[in-house]
Amino acid sequence: METTTVATSNRPSPFLGKVVEICIVSSDCRRTISGLSRLGIGPFQIFEFNSATVSSRQYRGQAAEFELLVAFATHGDIVWEIMQPVAGPSIMREFLDKRGEGIHHVAFDCHNVPPQQRKEEFQRRGYEVAQSGIWHGKKGTCEFVFFDTEGAIGTCFESYTFSDDWEDPEEAT
Repeated sequence: METTTVATSNRPSPFLGKVVEICIVSSDCRRTISGLSRLGIGPFQIFEFNSATVSSRQYRGQAAEFELLVAFATHGDIVWEIMQPVAGPSIMREFLDKRGEGIHHVAFDCHNVPPQQRKEEFQRRGYEVAQSGIWHGKKGTCEFVFFDTEGAIGTCFESYTFSDDWEDPEEAT
């Protein structure tokens, strides 16, 4: 096997922090949950991301009316997420149409720096925001941002921040 050595003397300092989440995009969230459950990952909570639950929805720099079915399960130190595009433009729909189902993104804690600093650092390194929004819980919010890293590294990177007073919203039925 051939290896490639990359010069590190001019490499920027790391800022991504720990991997906190792996996401699978699926055309059928519940089917994917069933498969992961057979592997011991779960239980999952399922939520609707739509105009009632997510504000400031942006897609490729424009306001967007995307809707998603989103499921989460914690397994060890990692959150497993499943995203099913339901309506409107989204990077999840792009992925499903272009590649089919599979691992869509990895999320990082970015050493818990504030969300605006995360965006600025990604942009400083050449990665623009691809999609974002603010998810509302029973109390508190979660700001999520997906960065356009796919062309450079083959997958999307995400960063999200929960407010200190976060309480999960009602689950989807």
